[in-house]
Amino acid sequence: MSHATIATATATAVEAASTAAAEVTRQGAPVVSQFFRSLVPDPTSPVQLVLLGLAGYFAVRSALASRSKGPEKFAMGNVQETVVPTKRDFTPEELAECDGHDEETALHIAVRRVVYDVSKARGFYGPEGPYANFAGRDASRGLALGKFNTDILTDIDDPIDTLEDLDKAENEALDEWAAFFAGKYVPVGRLVDAPMTPERVARAEKKAAAKEAAEKEAAEKAAAEKEAAEKKEAAAKEAAEKEAAAAAAKEEEVANTESKEETANTESKKDI
Repeated sequence: MSHATIATATATAVEAASTAAAEVTRQGAPVVSQFFRSLVPDPTSPVQLVLLGLAGYFAVRSALASRSKGPEKFAMGNVQETVVPTKRDFTPEELAECDGHDEETALHIAVRRVVYDVSKARGFYGPEGPYANFAGRDASRGLALGKFNTDILTDIDDPIDTLEDLDKAENEALDEWAAFFAGKYVPVGRLVDAPMTPERVARAEKKAAAKEAAEKEAAEKAAAEKEAAEKKEAAAKEAAEKEAAAAAAKEEEVANTESKEETANTESKKDI
């Protein structure tokens, strides 16, 4: 076999090895064996065995090098400059319609006011997913605090959560989530406050009044419970004091009786 033939065969082996390495990373080792069988139809040939060795070497080295790097980490970068289509803004109410409740409905989530299409991850954010409560909602506060229940979500009639009360650690946690979403999902718009129409103003006022009434009722209930607890404690203390006084009086009475008896005995002995 000529040097040119060997060189060509070696190049072919390296190319096949690179392809196999890519397949190792994507699908695993079983796929590589198919490349090797197509590359070395006659495993008894010394030359082909050499090529097989070269191919195996480059495949394993490439695969190990790729895996040794570990999973790619999403760098925070400048998430605020994520390219977002300006043609679509979502109000909280409009975003709530994109909850992916069926296959035909879009599945969107907002993080730091950027709306992402997470339809490809219905297993996580769809109706049966562990993060289903975030579907069609602003998930920012929940992600920052690591809480996934509905109580952490801002009502769609309320202004968008400013997140101003988050501390440094919570902001950093949210930044990591924002980087994750920016690196994995397609941004489709921005979350914006809805115009304050007369209907929204009326709903907001009604809700505020109901909240104030509920807080007042809760405060009055707490005050009444505190007063009742204090009265109960005072009554128990008074009863304990009375019981202690009665016990002391009883002890004094017993002591006096014993003293009288002792005196009487002494007088009796004198008479004898």
